[in-house]
Amino acid sequence: MTRFLAACRYLLVIPVIGCVILTAAVCVMGVGRIFTGGEQILHAGDFSPKAAKAMALAVIEIIDLFLIATVTYIAAVGLYKLFIVDRELDLPMARKITNLKDLEDKIIGVIVAALAVAFLGQAAEGGEVPENMLGYGGGIALVIGALTYFMRQAGNGSDPDNDK
Repeated sequence: MTRFLAACRYLLVIPVIGCVILTAAVCVMGVGRIFTGGEQILHAGDFSPKAAKAMALAVIEIIDLFLIATVTYIAAVGLYKLFIVDRELDLPMARKITNLKDLEDKIIGVIVAALAVAFLGQAAEGGEVPENMLGYGGGIALVIGALTYFMRQAGNGSDPDNDK
């Protein structure tokens, strides 16, 4: 049974490959958006403040795509290193992933950055009612706060109910 369970770790090659495919697809989408957006701007020939604001929003959305690609790449490398290979990978980030907590921390860090970029994109759009933006930003702040609390509690190895 032990050998069977040890061999089952190779099933995680499937999500690793899936994450790599997702990374590639999101990167291709981001690069495509760069070229199509640039072509539209040059074709329209509009360099007004309104067009600049639209371009800034498009740039923020593209950055968000690349952050999502980063999350899927980190997940692929982390799963591969933790469960499939027993040796050190020659990747800068892989050296710092020694357990699931390290992988979670890296992914959560990029998710927080993606949430901040998403909020910035909504703020740059400017069409929102201020009260709606407050609710949107407050929701993102709550998620970031919950993730921070989760990371802190998981890092302590302590029970949050017994910390009083």
